[in-house]
Amino acid sequence: PSEVTPLSIVRALEGWREVGAPDVFAAVTGGGETGAALVDVVDYVQFTGSTATGRKIAVQAAGRLIGCSLELGGKDPMIVLADADVDRAVNAAAWGGLFNSGQVCVSVERVYVEAPLYDEFVSKLAAKVSELRHGTGPIGTSDVGSMATPAQVEIVERHVREAEKAGARILTGGHRRTEGFSFEPTVLVDVDHTI
Repeated sequence: PSEVTPLSIVRALEGWREVGAPDVFAAVTGGGETGAALVDVVDYVQFTGSTATGRKIAVQAAGRLIGCSLELGGKDPMIVLADADVDRAVNAAAWGGLFNSGQVCVSVERVYVEAPLYDEFVSKLAAKVSELRHGTGPIGTSDVGSMATPAQVEIVERHVREAEKAGARILTGGHRRTEGFSFEPTVLVDVDHTI
């Protein structure tokens, strides 16, 4: 797992064992050196993560002539067709993009909406996201919490500023918060796909 958030996979492994699932799931925690050492002793690598790390794994696996499957740097689009239930699609986009503060490799990162539904969808999504409770308090007092690290907040802030500079408009959010490692839940429109 990510060296920043290893406990999630540790808990998943505990749950796996609690339900009596087959003994085919294990976890090793640590930084990049731990992952590199692991690639040196396994027969196959399945990796989900950054393109930079995936390249390193591919080279290392090729050097050992072992197989690997790499799921890297996807942009996780959501498509909303004109006959969609707009309220359901809005809820799916908000939840899919912001669960775990958007820090999940399968989080919705962009939404394509067919023209007949676009204005209504965008308006409802901006309203929904603006109503989310943001904070770092006890469970149940917020809908969106902190990012995992200060570096992640900086990445999100940089992405939003770059999008804005390229012509995107912020409909809600768009700013770093003062408490924790937080960034306001944000909806951007008119985003330039070349950045």
